[in-house]
Amino acid sequence: MRKLVIIGAGSVGGHIASNLELYGIEGQLLGFLDDDVNKQGKDFCGYPVIAGISWIFDKTDLDVIIGIAFPKVKEKIIKKLAVNGSLKYPSLVAENAWLSRATMLGKGTIIYPGTCVNYGSVIGDFVVMNMNCSIGHDCNVSSFSSFAPGVNLGGHTQVGLAVELGIGAATLQGISIGNYSVVGGQSIVNKALPENVVAMGIPARIKSHIG
Repeated sequence: MRKLVIIGAGSVGGHIASNLELYGIEGQLLGFLDDDVNKQGKDFCGYPVIAGISWIFDKTDLDVIIGIAFPKVKEKIIKKLAVNGSLKYPSLVAENAWLSRATMLGKGTIIYPGTCVNYGSVIGDFVVMNMNCSIGHDCNVSSFSSFAPGVNLGGHTQVGLAVELGIGAATLQGISIGNYSVVGGQSIVNKALPENVVAMGIPARIKSHIG
């Protein structure tokens, strides 16, 4: 049984550490890594914050959980960790989540309790789906994206790279959301959104551009 560390002593990491049995990883956690020096050397959710992320660059035979919701931060961390090819990134699916047959799941993804993913859907690497999300059939969620609780995707929705969906956001069927875009909580997306925009409302309208 490989030992593991969680990167990020925050809300996602805290959820995992507090519910190890829910994800079948009891007895494996060594602690956290976090670049916030104010957290290092302290305990978080009963486990030590060992050091910053660079601690793992020369370690071997470790599993890593990216316990962070922010899409762009996750993407940057994975690029840094590429210097250590021995690391593995298991996906965690809560025992009371439901994934239909014919669902594909990438590495390092975290599926919280109550989330349902219907058939034919493809979930990329390092995706976080918080509690009680509902993913319709034949959806495609690209890597590094993060969903807050209660997100609902209609069938055939296409979610781009590193997209962030707020609490209760929803899409109609066949909608696409471009890379690095953000959709505000309780918004309903009824037409395609381009890359690098912030959209919100019912229906969702573009409020600003990113970058």
